[in-house]
Amino acid sequence: MMAERKIYTLIEVLKKSEKYLKEKGIASPRLEAEWMIQEVLGISRIGLYLNFDRPLTSPELSKLREYVIRRSRGEPIQYILGHTEFMGLKFLVNREVLIPRSDTEVIVEKTIEIIKGNPQRTFEILDVGTGSGNIAVSIANYCENVSIVAIDISSKILDVARKNARLNKVHREIRFYVKDFLKHNLNNLGAYDILVSNPPYVGAVHYEKLPIEIKEHEPKIALFPGDDELIFYRKIASVYKMLLKPDGYIITEIGGDYQYKSIENIFKEAGLEVIEPIFDYAKEKRGIIAKVNG
Repeated sequence: MMAERKIYTLIEVLKKSEKYLKEKGIASPRLEAEWMIQEVLGISRIGLYLNFDRPLTSPELSKLREYVIRRSRGEPIQYILGHTEFMGLKFLVNREVLIPRSDTEVIVEKTIEIIKGNPQRTFEILDVGTGSGNIAVSIANYCENVSIVAIDISSKILDVARKNARLNKVHREIRFYVKDFLKHNLNNLGAYDILVSNPPYVGAVHYEKLPIEIKEHEPKIALFPGDDELIFYRKIASVYKMLLKPDGYIITEIGGDYQYKSIENIFKEAGLEVIEPIFDYAKEKRGIIAKVNG
């Protein structure tokens, strides 16, 4: 990437990193090079531009080389840096958890809208498949009247979620439990006002078409639910009477327009009232809201 030389200034390193990443087919080489330099040097973007003449130390160069090489091989920038942003908040991520994406923000926004529409009420919320905790933590951060239980299938996953709850100072509002939603007994989970989830929903055909960057680095279990891509929605439909209070809500992410009608039918056949789809920023159906007929 860089020929050996005694002193490299920040601007030189930035240009060389950008050039190398561009040659390797990275879509936003300048931006990602900036992010990596900011992380290595512990500076803001403004600080980066105010310090173009700053020389980098050997340890800093070594760390940056490591980052750039990892990125050039397709590893997501979020895993390299160890964090990402979601709903304006910082979230730690590693390969145990799916990287939070902006599409999921519309699910969170709709949940917050319902909660804030009832300010006198305390909402008990179940987050199914919490992953990094991005949904639960965001709701707890932006809403005062909530008590949240977040579940996922392994302690390693929940370790990340707990760290994010502490990082964003909402750990007192969220309780985390290891629970396999599909296999474990759910009788002892309690009853909730809202069940919110971004479950695995990518079918086999769509999974094979995902970018290599996702397939080779992000946890398959968080994306691909097995032969039946709608299995989590069927499970929700079969257990909602146990988990939700009268007039409780289900707010869940889906795979897009092509899944909406099938999931709507699953919920309706189970006796749920389907209220509306949730559209993402590309105007595709990204979620669905259903309600218990109390």
